Amino acid sequence: MPTGARLALLAALLTVGAGVARAQVTPPDYLVLDTAKTSTMQRELQEAADRGYRLVPGQGSWLLSAIMEKPAEEPPPIDYLLLATSKSGTMQKEMNEAASKGYRFASVLGIGPEVVICMERRRAVTARTHEQKLLATTKIGTMEKELLAEVANGYRFVGQTVFVNWLGNEYVAILERRVP
Repeated sequence: MPTGARLALLAALLTVGAGVARAQVTPPDYLVLDTAKTSTMQRELQEAADRGYRLVPGQGSWLLSAIMEKPAEEPPPIDYLLLATSKSGTMQKEMNEAASKGYRFASVLGIGPEVVICMERRRAVTARTHEQKLLATTKIGTMEKELLAEVANGYRFVGQTVFVNWLGNEYVAILERRVP
């Protein structure tokens, strides 16, 4: 076989082989956690994180549940912290305290009379990297005005939830900004 033909055949085989290698990428693995107790969810979340699973963002349901994904590549070690309260003012205080230890908002895991928020941090991070801020109101028009004002102050929207109580619904936007 002439050299040019051998090179063309080798190039074709390499191209086909590269396509097969890409097609054999391992899909992510998923895990669903569901419990009635915040303390049980905290333990199960951390155990799953220690096995390489990560919380899928954008959750929030009437139940205390979480969907976790195990990526193909090993992620860096992470710590999760759950905060649960029935008042937005208390949640703001607890989120600030967690942020002072390096945690950032990750997801809302439960909505209803008690809201459950998950915070996360890389295991080696123990100092504040971000500020968290909650905007809470019963009027959507007020929320938009306050949100735009805080965006002008360097915050960005990262999540939302609803506190439900006998007075009605309190809509909450969760914001964060990097600490200089």
